[in-house]
Amino acid sequence: MHKDIKLKEVFLPEHYFDVPTILFDVYVKSMDRVVGRVEYRFESDYEVKFYGNVGYVIYPPYRGNNYAYLGTKLMLEKIAIRHPEINQVVITCNPDNIASKKTIEKLDATYLGRIKVDRHHELYRLGEKEKEVYALYL
Repeated sequence: MHKDIKLKEVFLPEHYFDVPTILFDVYVKSMDRVVGRVEYRFESDYEVKFYGNVGYVIYPPYRGNNYAYLGTKLMLEKIAIRHPEINQVVITCNPDNIASKKTIEKLDATYLGRIKVDRHHELYRLGEKEKEVYALYL
């Protein structure tokens, strides 16, 4: 299955994101379909504990096939090559997002704990009150 997955980098204008971000479509060759996206965000300090460095979305018809795991794994391999100075990434998820937790655990990330989102943070205003935080060592 891993050989069937390919990442295609998506180039957007620099101002599209609040922080420098590398974005990839997750492409499944055997289906000739983009099934989702993965991204690496160069978050640091205060924001990283809420957003993390890694994000992914798999489109609904393609969920349940380990595409988030496979796409993230491939992306992190690329990040490690492009940015050898990065030796740890932070991944977060909402406490009720069981599928994301499974993906993060399958990546062999270390659970750091659950934190409360600062009430002045935009995520709090969007209804996200807590985050599960993980670290992954490259």
